[in-house]
Amino acid sequence: MPHIWIEYSGNLALDTRTLMRTVQDAAIGDGSLFPLAGARTRALRVDDYLIVDGHPDNAFVHVTLRIGHGRSDEQKAALGARVFEALTAALAPQMASRPLGLSMQIEEAHPVLNYKLNNYREHLAARAAAAPSPRTVVGVALNTPEALAALGDAIEAAPYKSAPKAPVLYIKPANTYARDGAPIALPPDVAEVEVGACLAVEFARRATRVDAADALDYVAGYRVVADLSAPHASYFRPALKQKSRDGFCPIGSALAPAASIADPDALDIEVRIDGAVAQRASTAGLIRPVAQLIADVTQFMSLEPGDLLLVGVPPGAPRARAGQRYDIRIAQVGTLGNPLVAAQAGL
Repeated sequence: MPHIWIEYSGNLALDTRTLMRTVQDAAIGDGSLFPLAGARTRALRVDDYLIVDGHPDNAFVHVTLRIGHGRSDEQKAALGARVFEALTAALAPQMASRPLGLSMQIEEAHPVLNYKLNNYREHLAARAAAAPSPRTVVGVALNTPEALAALGDAIEAAPYKSAPKAPVLYIKPANTYARDGAPIALPPDVAEVEVGACLAVEFARRATRVDAADALDYVAGYRVVADLSAPHASYFRPALKQKSRDGFCPIGSALAPAASIADPDALDIEVRIDGAVAQRASTAGLIRPVAQLIADVTQFMSLEPGDLLLVGVPPGAPRARAGQRYDIRIAQVGTLGNPLVAAQAGL
């Protein structure tokens, strides 16, 4: 049989043994190629996958078949067509769910036949079209007992001398918005970020001075949001410089309709860093549950259709640095993940 070489990008989980068998079976399937003793096969993971169109989400699989002399052009074309068809079918589930490029070449002593297929542009364009662009994203700080406890004696110090009576809010401005999967550049003065896994409430209609009993009637649905922040000491008023850097508010593209979430105050949250579980939390136990938070916030500010209200970062937010990737899953709502990269010099 021909020598088979498979190269694939390091951000792609690939069962190379099964794929090798698929390619081998297709190559010898019509009897025009026969297995030979000592044939060489190899699968090689290429960790520098940024070579693929310059986008860290893009993945690739490349197959090389090295065959001997003696086949006609028609035989070689038929070989290439059936192997590439089998390769495409085997990787169809991957291609349906992510940007993926497939390529194959048949090498002989002289002519080389090439086969290529990718969905990079289509996948990224579809994701961009689906990404939300809210008018306003409002975050709430100190909405867990643990966050208040972390302030210690400072909570009784001047000028406040007690725990806050109203929600402590901050805004994630438009420069912070980023899409699911987009690389997030960390500035030179930010060595790592806290990954705040947040449930985001998206509004269906204008909400002004609503009652807690009616608050959920104003909700269109829920999204996953990463409230990224440069590590800093706790404040009654969260630090704008640490929370409002470019790209520090990635927003999940999937909207879970309000009707599909029976209880937004009982959703499990999981954060992974480079695939390893870094945090498990829940929306349970908030000082102000979702409906009460909506009621309290809309007493003094209106929230418009498409606006997002972040219900609060769970205590113990994990940290990640450039070169790592985080992934957030909120049960019943969806997932969100982004690679972190170092900002280019001068940016």
